[in-house]
Amino acid sequence: MSESQHPTHDDTPLTPAPFGSGLSTVYDALDRLVAARDLEDAAVVVEVAPFGRQVLRAGRRPLRDDERGLLERAPGLYVETTEGEAAADPMDADLMVTLTELALRHDVTQRATGQP
Repeated sequence: MSESQHPTHDDTPLTPAPFGSGLSTVYDALDRLVAARDLEDAAVVVEVAPFGRQVLRAGRRPLRDDERGLLERAPGLYVETTEGEAAADPMDADLMVTLTELALRHDVTQRATGQP
């Protein structure tokens, strides 16, 4: 079965995300995931030195009272549908965690070298 014949294939062309910082790329990816999967919310949790635990939510929404307990969760991708919390696709989760870790390291390296 070719990729375009796969039932989850979307032929809609993607507009490349403008690359600013690593964090802006992660937030853009979370927003795209929410739109593509028709989700209510998505958040990625990572542990990256020297930052420690980081939680990024789609739409750059703050955690506020952390009603979902994201600060206590293991690194991963957490998604919410209209029915409530759902299991994230394992490949989406792996990709989002890896993207976030790389993005944070990229931003640290840029700042350390004085690049904008």
